[in-house]
Amino acid sequence: MFITKNNLKKDLRTLKISNIIIKDVYFSIDEILNKIDQVIKSQSKIQIVTLNTEMVIDSLNNNEFLDILNRSEIILESNGVCFYVNKKYNLNIEPINGIDLAENIISKGYRTFILGTKQEIIENAVINLIKKYPNSNIVGYHNGYFKEDQKIIDLINLKEVEVLLVGLGSPKQEFWINNNINKIKSNIFMGIGGSIDVWGNYYKRAPFIIKKLKLEWLYRTIQDPKRIKRNIKLLKFLIYFFFNKI
Repeated sequence: MFITKNNLKKDLRTLKISNIIIKDVYFSIDEILNKIDQVIKSQSKIQIVTLNTEMVIDSLNNNEFLDILNRSEIILESNGVCFYVNKKYNLNIEPINGIDLAENIISKGYRTFILGTKQEIIENAVINLIKKYPNSNIVGYHNGYFKEDQKIIDLINLKEVEVLLVGLGSPKQEFWINNNINKIKSNIFMGIGGSIDVWGNYYKRAPFIIKKLKLEWLYRTIQDPKRIKRNIKLLKFLIYFFFNKI
């Protein structure tokens, strides 16, 4: 029998994927939204990482990246990491998609700043998000092409944000957040990968049937063939799993 949220043992609230420690297991977007609301109300800070198989592989040979992951609030995003948890812990859990989580956060009306991608794309993304979510409160944005962190930090701090969404690609965005989290006046720091490109209509999200078949990775690769190199890490993850290397 699968372990579910309702019969989850207390000692299983902490899981490990390879050397990555997941301090709390989130079964739904609502659970993490409640956590975000608590953090903002208490004026504390968290870094949110939407974990996928690529990050797991990257962490194997990068202790600094592993340390960042282990200090973060981790959301299980990909089918691969959920498959791992299902098999290792007999835990029935579905992926929480990072772009869906980000859109839910934006829809709540928190003071949000978005950082990443090209100028034209992020401008279109912000316009589209405001149209889609009338209650959104996007107080600022900047493209991902900058040389001096301090100028970006100063701009964000002027906006008095509650949520900072960073789309610089992994692991660059996780490192950037980690290096600057104590310099920025914000509560929620979340890496969002290529979400801005989707919001800006540069890439399309996979249709429902593709997501249902768990082939979203293939759909994204067809749109962006450069992702083939990244998919090698998915294959490596599966090989390591089946040979008990992780």
